[in-house]
Amino acid sequence: MSRAALACLLVVALIAATPSRAEAPDAAAQATLDRSVRFLQDAQNLDGGFGGRSGQESDPIFTAWAAYALAAAGINPQDQAKPDGVDVHTYLTRNTAELFETTEFDRVALVALASGTSPYDFGGVDPIGTVLSRQLPDGSFPQTAGGSVGWINATIWSIFPLSAIGRPETAAAVQRAADWLLTQQRPDGSWPSFSPASWSDADMTGAAIQALNAAGRHDTEAEQLAFEYLRGAQLEDGGFEASPGSGSNSATTAWVIQGMWVAGQDPRSWRSPSGNEPLSYLASLQRPDGSIGWKASDDTNSLWMTAQVGPALAGRSYPLPPVPRQVKAPPRAAPEQAVAPAGQVPRDSRRGQGGFRRRGGSGVIAGGGGRGAPLFSAPQPQSGGSTPRGSRQVEASASSEPKPPPGSVSRPDTGTAPGDGAASGTENEGRGGPGAGGTVEGLLVSGGASRSPAAPGLFGASRGGDPDPVALACLLVALLAAVAIGSRRERAGTVTT
Repeated sequence: MSRAALACLLVVALIAATPSRAEAPDAAAQATLDRSVRFLQDAQNLDGGFGGRSGQESDPIFTAWAAYALAAAGINPQDQAKPDGVDVHTYLTRNTAELFETTEFDRVALVALASGTSPYDFGGVDPIGTVLSRQLPDGSFPQTAGGSVGWINATIWSIFPLSAIGRPETAAAVQRAADWLLTQQRPDGSWPSFSPASWSDADMTGAAIQALNAAGRHDTEAEQLAFEYLRGAQLEDGGFEASPGSGSNSATTAWVIQGMWVAGQDPRSWRSPSGNEPLSYLASLQRPDGSIGWKASDDTNSLWMTAQVGPALAGRSYPLPPVPRQVKAPPRAAPEQAVAPAGQVPRDSRRGQGGFRRRGGSGVIAGGGGRGAPLFSAPQPQSGGSTPRGSRQVEASASSEPKPPPGSVSRPDTGTAPGDGAASGTENEGRGGPGAGGTVEGLLVSGGASRSPAAPGLFGASRGGDPDPVALACLLVALLAAVAIGSRRERAGTVTT
């Protein structure tokens, strides 16, 4: 069988095996996701990779997490690249020599599956074959080759990609792993971190719920008991902590939210006595640059934390279905009037692929998809768009992202719990990210000093002058469409994304 045919079969199997999810996140969670995606896109290095924080050297571990977060937001890792840079999928296939632990092979297999490529041939290695070869007789998976003790973390992570393949050998391995995982649940409903002898952990409990659902074990007694444990573990701020007394953190909370989504539970209904819920807790940790902090007062590995919460904000759980490739429009010649006059902000190649401004000043344009995309389309992976099916805001001048604050920064220990972002170790402070300014192409539909929204998904922006008649006509069409869509949503009683 050819590689192309195998990849096609894997895509079909993954779509069929992907568990259903609860009602999609609301507009607030979507807005938080949009800003976090924009942060990740800006933080990508030209080699295609990502560091633990914006501006740091690329690392395959952080890059795999970022690729998966982008895939959760609907961006195929093969499509995500800076202008003149390498895409994230290619970066990972070029850096397979560092793969060592079982969970590392699991993560790149998940990236391959989300990308629609074969997880049996990833940069010259076979992640699925490697993982299968490590399964122990009791059904568990050790963290390293030759290990004799199964790890909770490694077994959960291995279930994710293996459950998505749909082949006899992987299906059998998944069921053996799920059987072992059930034997590791504690009487209080939790699962321990790392090895069976370690402490109970909310991260691992949320992850185990996802793994059991991926294995086809839906709505079981074990799942109900796990949710009882998590209910009791929720803190007043709406979040969850990695270990008793450590306080809520974004990664642990995200793992619990993903367990809720896959089991049909709505995180918004999980309110603490003070009225806080998990999704609003994550939103409270978002910084002005779009990144998500580990804790309210701790930005340790901010890019890694932002990547970890992506699936939770998107209403997803592990494993993700394959993301369709972006259909790119052919390049177009810039119209004559689009050439920037002398003294105007020059074209900025650091963000997006959006052509040229038609006029100076700032404002909001339709055509959020970037170069050649239809009006009001979703942002293309390389574009600077920040709101799906909305607009892009242009600025009068470029500015620099805030420089990451100094402090303790660590490289993740892949043997730790899914949400443990506080490993020891210190690296030098990273440099600032790319500028926030950029040049874009599209139809100006909003301006003026009022800064009031012109239409759903469009942001007001300061710009003088009378509105363009063509822009007003476009705006009217958008408003009528929004009303019609809103009426359908109200009748259906659901929120769509």
